[in-house]
Amino acid sequence: MPNLDPVFEALAKRERHFQILIEQAADGILVVDGQGCITLANSRSCEMTGYGTDEIVGLDLLETYLPDERERGRLGLGEMPAATVVRFERLLRRKDGSSFPIDVSVAWLPDGERQFIMRDISAYRRVEDDLRCLAAELERRVDERTRAYEAANAELEAANAELGEANGELQLLLREQERLQAELAFRAMHDPLTGLANRAMFAERIQHAFRVGERGAAVLWIDLDRFKEVNDIFGHDVGDEMLVAVADRLREVVRETDDIARMGGDEFAIVLPNVIESEAQMVAERVLSALSDRDAFRLQLDASLGIAWQREAGGDGRGLIRRADEAMYRAKAVGGGVAVTY
Repeated sequence: MPNLDPVFEALAKRERHFQILIEQAADGILVVDGQGCITLANSRSCEMTGYGTDEIVGLDLLETYLPDERERGRLGLGEMPAATVVRFERLLRRKDGSSFPIDVSVAWLPDGERQFIMRDISAYRRVEDDLRCLAAELERRVDERTRAYEAANAELEAANAELGEANGELQLLLREQERLQAELAFRAMHDPLTGLANRAMFAERIQHAFRVGERGAAVLWIDLDRFKEVNDIFGHDVGDEMLVAVADRLREVVRETDDIARMGGDEFAIVLPNVIESEAQMVAERVLSALSDRDAFRLQLDASLGIAWQREAGGDGRGLIRRADEAMYRAKAVGGGVAVTY
């Protein structure tokens, strides 16, 4: 017969090696027979369950389940197909009644027993719980920040709306200011009754006439004859109406380049740039004809007109105005209704 000692020795050596591997495993290892009783347990499984080595062998595996989960565990183990590997998570009940989560891998062994490899996942669960708490806290903070942002955005929109209204009011005020400034500037240089230039603007227009006219410049000085009687008899309202009508008639008969001014009371003046003396006299005749038009005015109206012309610019134009004024008085001295050249 062959010598079997080496065979048994090899098998014994292999078994010892297998037992060492099981004992040194980081996971708990249990072997359960067909009736669900534990037949083998390593040190780690004893440490996890709280049972001693002599206590755990022969123990019903369902004792490691929570009481309300034993029936489900029994059914699950009974329905486990042969030659399969199943993995699941459950709570492991310790000997003292406490519990903790484990990850379980169950495999069938050739002799019909089943091997359970148990890994403590408490740390993973704590990390998951911490992550859930962190996620919940983060969500709370995000929600809080979102509400704060929405509130701030609503306040900003309200502030922008108020700013828009204030800006609209400011634009209205600025436009009103511009209008008033333009009106003040206009009034500073124009007669408020007729809208014609006043004395200040007329002096500027004379200087401009000398700058742009190579042939000379002229001034027509106009005084309405017996206008005081209109005010005395018919009142100042009628007198003002007559002055406005005179201004309108003067605008109709002068050239576009000419400037008309009301110099005060019933006196008007016209500056004619770039004219020779004969042309100035022609304009004067048109003015007298327009003012003597009986159909243009409610009352009969005549005027005395003085003409002053010079080729070169001299001083500030006051000399030309003075000469035109003197010529107007000469026209008035002969009975009015005529034009006299200085």
